[in-house]
Amino acid sequence: MSDTNARTKSWIEEGIESGFDDAWHERWYRQMEESGGNIIAAMRMRMVEISDERVVMEMPMGPAVRQGTGVFAAGALIQLADVAATSAYFQWASSKYPDGQPPFPLSIQISTNLLRNTDRGMIRSETVLTHKGRTIIVAESRVTDDAGRLLAIVTSTHTPAPTGR
Repeated sequence: MSDTNARTKSWIEEGIESGFDDAWHERWYRQMEESGGNIIAAMRMRMVEISDERVVMEMPMGPAVRQGTGVFAAGALIQLADVAATSAYFQWASSKYPDGQPPFPLSIQISTNLLRNTDRGMIRSETVLTHKGRTIIVAESRVTDDAGRLLAIVTSTHTPAPTGR
């Protein structure tokens, strides 16, 4: 491919190429913060793996995600799963739009089974799309702790945001 026809790599392609290293995450957070902030940067979520089959993201324990008793806030567990589901949708849907920019997947329902919690370390969401429809997308996320213990099962339903507004 000539230089004039070279395509700019997407942020995901750059992440995969770098192994989602610390430098990639710092650039990702900085972009979000420069555009007004984002919960991903505020909660220090990290992309670990992304493919057409699944997305894996992690989030460390810290002041932004801790509730009063010292464990992860339930909302933080759910937020991690929701961001992973959104990332899974974008990975799947980007090839279905000519410009590679699918509409944002609005969460329209989230169901969570909170099984246990932890007060330390890193939590991980492994997310797969279980239904890939034109107007409805369903994701299932399993949130675990550092020891692999299941903390939550999150099922989320999304619909592509209307465009042209």
